[in-house]
Amino acid sequence: MKMIPSQYQELEAVCNEIDNLKARCICFISLTGSEGSTSLCTSVATRLCNQSKRVLIIDLNPISPFKLDQNQSTDVGPWCFSDISCQLNIISTDHVDILTMQHLNELESVKNKSILNDAIERIKQEYDYVFIDMSPALKCNRGNVPLHALSLCTDMTFLTVSLGLNDEEALCHGITNLEQAGLTEIKIVVAQHNFAPLGTRLIESLKTRQHKWPKLSNYLINKIIKQRWLFTAY
Repeated sequence: MKMIPSQYQELEAVCNEIDNLKARCICFISLTGSEGSTSLCTSVATRLCNQSKRVLIIDLNPISPFKLDQNQSTDVGPWCFSDISCQLNIISTDHVDILTMQHLNELESVKNKSILNDAIERIKQEYDYVFIDMSPALKCNRGNVPLHALSLCTDMTFLTVSLGLNDEEALCHGITNLEQAGLTEIKIVVAQHNFAPLGTRLIESLKTRQHKWPKLSNYLINKIIKQRWLFTAY
């Protein structure tokens, strides 16, 4: 997981969206995984913590559980949302507080949206914001918390999509899944870390036309290769 630098405009835009809606419980979700949803969640949480806000991240992503530092204490026991154990097993880190799914007991109870909503209401008495890091919208397995369970407690949802990884069909399918689950105020955040550098894309485009204009294509490819800045990843 990579932290997004605090000066990036994208972080400020996300925080402004949260502030404009006065949202306190926010869901962060990707389409298929590896789009950077957890990085966005943690980076926004850290930014708010630096503004003296109390933020809790609830990890509900069994496909890619939240990774803690090796020196971070994880001496917690089984917990569930139906009682106070979810509050007693919160892990404090250098950045934000975390409630990790690795110790979640009674997964079936989470599928009851009233139970989850009641737990979030209790937690909000101690925290300014509750961020839920969800499993990808287009990946389903028995270990997932269903999207509809969040419909009562979530004020807004940030859907992270990645250039070079997701296509329009997947995006439409993902948004449909979220809407059918009852999630509202869906905001799309575009990540570029999977997008090939401009130089690579230019060369690929020229190679597809090389059979028509071989001399011109080779000339331009050689010129592009010399421009190292075109191959710097986003």
